[in-house]
Amino acid sequence: MSAPGIELASVADALAALDHATGMLQAAEIGQALAIASICDQYRVDESKLVEGCERWVRGGADGTPNIGEFIAAEIGANLGVSPASAMVRIARVLNVRHRHPVLWQAVMAGEMRFYEAAQVADACVAAGVNAEACWWLDRQCAIALRIQPWSRVRSKIDAWILMADPALAAERAARAAQARNVGVGRIVDGHCDLWGRLDAADGVAFDQALDALAATLPDGTPADASRLGEAVGAQLSRDHRRAVAVGVLARQALGQSELPRAAQIVVRIDATTGTDAVGVESADSLVLSPVAQVQGRGAVLTTQLSGLLDGCTVTVRPVVDARQLLPAEGYDIPDAMRLAVTERWPVDAFPYGSQRSTACDLDHSKPYGEGGPTEVGNLAPLKRFAHRVRTHGGWKLEQSEPGRLIWTSPHGYTYAVTPAGTVRIGRPPPSEHDWWNQEPPDWLDEPDGIERISERRTRPFLR
Repeated sequence: MSAPGIELASVADALAALDHATGMLQAAEIGQALAIASICDQYRVDESKLVEGCERWVRGGADGTPNIGEFIAAEIGANLGVSPASAMVRIARVLNVRHRHPVLWQAVMAGEMRFYEAAQVADACVAAGVNAEACWWLDRQCAIALRIQPWSRVRSKIDAWILMADPALAAERAARAAQARNVGVGRIVDGHCDLWGRLDAADGVAFDQALDALAATLPDGTPADASRLGEAVGAQLSRDHRRAVAVGVLARQALGQSELPRAAQIVVRIDATTGTDAVGVESADSLVLSPVAQVQGRGAVLTTQLSGLLDGCTVTVRPVVDARQLLPAEGYDIPDAMRLAVTERWPVDAFPYGSQRSTACDLDHSKPYGEGGPTEVGNLAPLKRFAHRVRTHGGWKLEQSEPGRLIWTSPHGYTYAVTPAGTVRIGRPPPSEHDWWNQEPPDWLDEPDGIERISERRTRPFLR
């Protein structure tokens, strides 16, 4: 079904229209941000008025943003159809991005990223108390990543970058957070209680894993406390339900019942860069470790906090597998070492703008094994089951032009280059000879009163 007066004759036309509309939406967002910034630049407070209640200069956003006249929020809010308080939030977002994240601001202005993505980066920095100088460092990291990676993937890195931007401040925040640890159990409502709290990272990970291990031991169909409830559950318990029941089991075991299950594996990744020797030459024997460690599936911590997180654990140091030393496998099945090398190379799903962790994906032969494709690192890439299906059944074409670089072509001619770093659209189908948005305007628009007639149509109630 198409809109009145618009005919989209094919899926290709509709995709081209979607592409155009998305561009128009992005242009409108840019225009709105520019307008708000310009208003703040040009608006002036009458400083000669000193009576009580007169307008004052106020900080427009976080550290590094200019002062603005406080009454401008009323003007902008009315124009946007929101309250002055909501307008101040929008103003702060614009000024925070513009002054604290200038590289992101330029990327937004150039149409390389959406404003809301840049604003969420700015919001995270404000919430963490990061100053303007540290924001500029983080700004560059985000700008590079956001040009080739979807927001969901970049957002998972923001916490680590905030730690790296100012490790000393991060340590202060951790100390303050330690003073705010708590666990609470709510009142009984409908036979159940809410549970919430803030735990030390090591305790939180251990608790989470204990719940998973205990939940896996519960019998299907009957929760552990069924005798107390006087009822049974006929359907198989969901994972979340099992974990909820496991909290009670864990509490009772703490009073001297059976031994608690062993914790599951904790995977910690620390990146390293090549250092230099005494004469300033890069040396593979001299590595500089990152000050931030990634705890797989859980978030980032300072490396100085790892001792507490891993206290009591058996630690195995595992260097990254060198894919160049792995020989092709003889059959279709993928050896464990090769699987590890592929998932280390590809952190996420290798479909355009993928964000699913590679360890949760299938490994796909880019050139099918049945067509002579070898089982080797350079011919494998992680794909979600959905991506696997659209390649097999949806008309998407895939070529791994070189190890670690995939070229995807959609059924309608859009082409994407995907590498472990992210995605770049490198081609689109040629425009239709007669795009619907470039059609000649109707004859009545050439009439002298054409503009007035448009105005009348817009102000007249639309009835059916």
